[in-house]
Amino acid sequence: MSKTQTIAKFAALAAGFGLVASAVAPSFAAAQTTTTTSTSTTADQIAALQAQIAALQAQLSGTSTATASVTFTRDLTIGSTGSDVTALQTWLIAKGYSVPAGATGYFGTQTKAALAAYQAANAISPAAGYFGPITRAKVNASATTTTTTTTTTTGGTTTTTTGTLSGGEGSLDNFKTVGASNTSLNAADMDTVYGFEFKAGGSDLMINRVDFDLVRSTAGTGSASTRPWNVFQTATLMKGNTTIATLDASNQNNYSEDGTVNGIQQYRLRFDGLKDVVKMDATADYYLQLTTQNVISSSNNNNVYSVTLASQGVRAVDAMGIQQYSPSSTGGNYNSVSVSTNTSGSLTLSTGSDNPQVGTTVQANSNSQTSNVVLTTFTLQAKDADVMVYSIPATIATTTGANAANLVRNLRLYQGSTVLDTESISSSQTSGANATSTLNFDDLNIRIPAGTTQTFSIQADINSVGGTSNVAEGSGLSVSIPNFGFDAANTTGGNNVNVTGSVTGNIIVFRSIGLSFDTTPTTSATAQSLGTSGTQQGNFTFTFNVTAFGQDIFFSKNANVTTSGTLYSNGTATSTVASSTALTSTADVTGSNNYVIHSGQTKSVTVTVTVPQGTNAPINAVLNTFRYGTAETNVSASSTQLNNNYQTAPVYLHS
Repeated sequence: MSKTQTIAKFAALAAGFGLVASAVAPSFAAAQTTTTTSTSTTADQIAALQAQIAALQAQLSGTSTATASVTFTRDLTIGSTGSDVTALQTWLIAKGYSVPAGATGYFGTQTKAALAAYQAANAISPAAGYFGPITRAKVNASATTTTTTTTTTTGGTTTTTTGTLSGGEGSLDNFKTVGASNTSLNAADMDTVYGFEFKAGGSDLMINRVDFDLVRSTAGTGSASTRPWNVFQTATLMKGNTTIATLDASNQNNYSEDGTVNGIQQYRLRFDGLKDVVKMDATADYYLQLTTQNVISSSNNNNVYSVTLASQGVRAVDAMGIQQYSPSSTGGNYNSVSVSTNTSGSLTLSTGSDNPQVGTTVQANSNSQTSNVVLTTFTLQAKDADVMVYSIPATIATTTGANAANLVRNLRLYQGSTVLDTESISSSQTSGANATSTLNFDDLNIRIPAGTTQTFSIQADINSVGGTSNVAEGSGLSVSIPNFGFDAANTTGGNNVNVTGSVTGNIIVFRSIGLSFDTTPTTSATAQSLGTSGTQQGNFTFTFNVTAFGQDIFFSKNANVTTSGTLYSNGTATSTVASSTALTSTADVTGSNNYVIHSGQTKSVTVTVTVPQGTNAPINAVLNTFRYGTAETNVSASSTQLNNNYQTAPVYLHS
């Protein structure tokens, strides 16, 4: 509608309003003879006309909008450069995912970590930090934004200062608590204490306010203070892995009294002015994280606080401009948080985000060593106190072909890019193939401040593989970090640092002759109707590049792969269903009707998996292994296990 048309309509409505007002005037004079129904109907008509006039006035006063869009067309990963990398970094930063170096145009580890966080927050699996077709489609769908300086509501589309909400009257559907449980926090500690999830039904929803209630439920060893601002330092509202808002939980002004529970004062902690949008039909997870103060007084030692979402604690606005709320009751779903003055310190051990994946094959040299092969990555997080780490254990397991002493020349422990220690494996530490050996990286003196996380990796120099060496083609090893065997102490000298978590390394295979595969394939999953009965079959495809090294590699045209169709129930894989497989490639075809990729060549392979009949449930396809040979007479002599990216999205198939 043009501005002229809007003015005309406004004038017409104004005149109409005058006519209605004059027409109803006599009814007020004769109120005793007018029924309640007629008076109510007239009042409704007046209200409706007033609402239309208000809407038109808002249109007249609204400002213009500006739209900016970015479209991504290629896969991006570590080492990628260009304007699209800059655009992706800019987009991630705008969404709240940190790239400390900024939009440099180079795809490095910072960009990978930010992208992995976005994938995890938006249920893109695996959250590996690879910008492939699935992530690209989701980003392209949300990369167009509309901004304006006013708020107007017209015909089911609400424009706000953060964008445009689409849909009708909305609701917070399937509301439930998720992802947090009872926890214990020492001084200077942090943990997720409460989580909730909902689906945006019928409309985009802008979350404006979230309220949590805290009440001391159990007295501690001191005088049992009820005041949470004497215990907690910060309160953070997270959406997935993204920080939405942070409050100073040590400031009394950020709390309000909210009645009593069992005679004890309950306090409300409010996150307001959020303006966080959940798109229609999307499911969002929100979490409350609490951090304790550096010093917890004896009067609060061992206090236990109950934390819950307040009644109608989530307030949102939909595309119609109507306020929507979470349920009036969260079912008494309290999580308990106990606090302690303990500062003995602890370490949490976790697998690194760039840990080598399942099915990693490394091209090794046949007549010299292969240097600086990353075998595993891991992180150590210190909690409760600064921690000194003096020794880190590592367990090395080998596969068929050679013991660790034959395969590994030496191992190095890195903190970032700094070498901390170098160790070698002696023959006395192993008993042959499939053996396990344990060593310690010693004399480290690493200080990890409380509340921080440090990143480590173990790299190796690998002896020659294949040829005349004593290490067979396809030999492999894994490196794991157990949570026992650490030498660590807090900075006050106590040796009671508890280490939790563990890192289980994936097998890395070494070959001087073989194939390397794309980290992530391009996949599709569709349902195809069979006749008029409504029965559907699933059609799944994988397309990926394969590079031959060492010499020419042969593989069969007769689906020389192992695949599976997997049935899902409530998001969990439950069983394998029947499937058939076909394979095509851009590789050359031999006289014996096999494919051949010549050494140094990269060729495309497409695998099609068909699940012949649905089971009224989601089904996906998984590509497990790829078989090949170095001679045309045996195209299945060797095989490569493919990583977890080689699976399609599930698709619902009717039976």
